[in-house]
Amino acid sequence: MNSEPTCALRLPRGWAWSLAALVILLGVLVRLRHLDESTLFIDEGESCINALSILEHGYPADSYLGLPVFENTLTEPWPEHAEYEFRDTSYSARGMAVYHGWLPLYAIALSLHLHGIGPDRLLEVPRVQHAPHELRQRIRAARLPAVFFGALFLLVLFLAGRDLHGEVAGLAALTLGAGSPKCIWIAQQARYYSAALALSTLCAWLIWRAARSGRPREHVLAATGLVLLFHTSSLAFAILCLAGLTLLPRLLRHPRWKRSFLLAAALLTAGILPWLLWTGYLAHSARIPMARTFLEARDYFLYLRGVPELVAGAAAALGLFTLAWSGRKRLPARLAAPLEEAAGAVGWLTTWTVAGYLGFQLFVPVASCSLGRLTHNLLAGPILLGGVGLGLLARLVGPLLAIPLVGGTLLAALLASGGFLTRQRRNPYESEAVLQVVEALRAHPFRADTRLYSLPYQHFCLTYYTGLPVQSIAPVRRAFLDSYAGEILILETTSRVAPPQAVAIQAVASAQGLTLGRPEARAWGGPLMRAMVRAELAPLVAEVREDPTPRPSWLDAVARDLLREEPTWPQGRFDYALDNPALFTTPARLSLDEFWPRFFYAFVNPEERIGPGLNYAGRLAEARAWILPSAWVWLHVPARLDASGADT
Repeated sequence: MNSEPTCALRLPRGWAWSLAALVILLGVLVRLRHLDESTLFIDEGESCINALSILEHGYPADSYLGLPVFENTLTEPWPEHAEYEFRDTSYSARGMAVYHGWLPLYAIALSLHLHGIGPDRLLEVPRVQHAPHELRQRIRAARLPAVFFGALFLLVLFLAGRDLHGEVAGLAALTLGAGSPKCIWIAQQARYYSAALALSTLCAWLIWRAARSGRPREHVLAATGLVLLFHTSSLAFAILCLAGLTLLPRLLRHPRWKRSFLLAAALLTAGILPWLLWTGYLAHSARIPMARTFLEARDYFLYLRGVPELVAGAAAALGLFTLAWSGRKRLPARLAAPLEEAAGAVGWLTTWTVAGYLGFQLFVPVASCSLGRLTHNLLAGPILLGGVGLGLLARLVGPLLAIPLVGGTLLAALLASGGFLTRQRRNPYESEAVLQVVEALRAHPFRADTRLYSLPYQHFCLTYYTGLPVQSIAPVRRAFLDSYAGEILILETTSRVAPPQAVAIQAVASAQGLTLGRPEARAWGGPLMRAMVRAELAPLVAEVREDPTPRPSWLDAVARDLLREEPTWPQGRFDYALDNPALFTTPARLSLDEFWPRFFYAFVNPEERIGPGLNYAGRLAEARAWILPSAWVWLHVPARLDASGADT
């Protein structure tokens, strides 16, 4: 079978592979650049703890450092446990991770092992086990597997595009993938996203080849790829199976389809069924709430309404191609042949993209129904469609015009993507805040009975950085916290207030007769934010501490006025119903401090667990609160004393 269409516009011999190698190398270097620049975000920390549990148990287990692992929305009561009110449905009854695929977790575990990073020890008296200079290495080691899968994705883009419509199509798709900020960002995260993107693209190509040739070897390759994809992302696997149903008529036309189909089915069964039985996945899957149960018909179009220009552009491009293809018989053979050859590839890639859009919302669990993650399932199809489209354009206009037209279109597309050759986002504020917490933990004299909790954003990351048994506060029983006699540390790893914007600071200051310029108002944003937190905490806790930095006499008064107005500010808040319409069914413009209880308690009366109903609210009166420079809060509840004054 030819590796590319017969009438493809060919580059000089060897040029395509040389150019592809150069672009892949550049893409990898861009992905390695600043890989350890920021601390791990919360989901990356989860993957790292899963990987460390592999090094500890041999598989991703439901416990680490003697603590059960909590990573998701709480849905199941745990009545028999004294400390925890809920168990996490991300893990089966056999104590194995079933919510996420294992292949990326094993890749992270291997990288950690090769970097000399192993599971932490559970100490009698807790202490930070990792020196400051180790943090960057731990971050880099966790993210390197994503770069590897990112390189695989780029290679597959070239090979698939080349096979679908020639060398120009392959190089165009490769260039789009290499320079896309979203693709770079995915390949810099210690998550399953990069592996899922690479393997789903590989499988889409292999399925297309199998349907086109009907040969047993192609079916074996496709089935092998699907097994790997299942153990990476069962969601991406389900999407490709849904899309693959449309190729069945083409498959059944091949004379040896039964043999090929049986071989593929046997491989899939052997590669997936034993794992399903061993982990207890089949019995467990019904316990996970699915998004489709909570989505209304209009919610399925919410993502499209947010990107009207992309929808319009895609519709126009496909409409133009369909119009040209419909009139191909009236065109010269030189123009009709490329359209004929591109039709099958365009149809398959469009089908896969549509299946990715609908399948994500049909098959995703409710807690993961973030429309930001939907984008991950929609990247590869449009990138390959763009490559095929540019390859088709090159063949239609001829060699002389192909280079300026294709090159100019590629450059325009990359520039329009929002940041050519850059990762998509950084969060220096959070990185600095996390490091402040780590250093505070390093200096704390822990007791043997210390219970260490954080808000369920950062407990995984803090455990990974420090080797301390940090637990999420969300699943803990209020009765346990109220009665526990030992030392309790609770880390509020997000600010209690939204950051005041310069215009709000200026307005409040002006009302008090104080004139502040815009730069001066910005400079006072941090101290005012800490003062707002201090004003909120002071009536609730025994003592509030802060670094003893001088502050002007007007600052506390301005902070109190800002605090009264803060609930009405749009800044620092996001409407989470626009991101997860399954979990937030009504508009919900929330700060991160307001978001976490509504997310983790979504199915267990969140309104009753906020404010005075918060599980640790009863211990605040005993707590000493330390406001860190980031405005995150360290709550220290000392051990209680018995009647003689000794520790209980």
